[in-house]
Amino acid sequence: MNPVAGTTRYLCPLECGWHYDVPPPSIERVAELGATADPAARTPIDAINAMATQVCLREAEQMETALRKHLATHTTEQFVRTIQSLRAEVQQLRDAGPVRPDEEPTT
Repeated sequence: MNPVAGTTRYLCPLECGWHYDVPPPSIERVAELGATADPAARTPIDAINAMATQVCLREAEQMETALRKHLATHTTEQFVRTIQSLRAEVQQLRDAGPVRPDEEPTT
């Protein structure tokens, strides 16, 4: 299923197919995350900035928690295999030579 437009999708770095979707910003999302206006804010802009900061921090906490829980389902062997695969891919790209004609080869 495709996510709603504006959704931020975080993928498992081990490429197992797991993902975590953060819905696009909305008034409903702000309320869902429990952001509240700061009564000490001097201006409406300060109040909005404070709420936006609360929302960003809560979304980051939720995403990090979800990712940590998911990564705990993987084994050390899976991490090692992924790292080895990525290293081989990087080496293959390096061996392919310069990407741009004006790129200087590194020695």
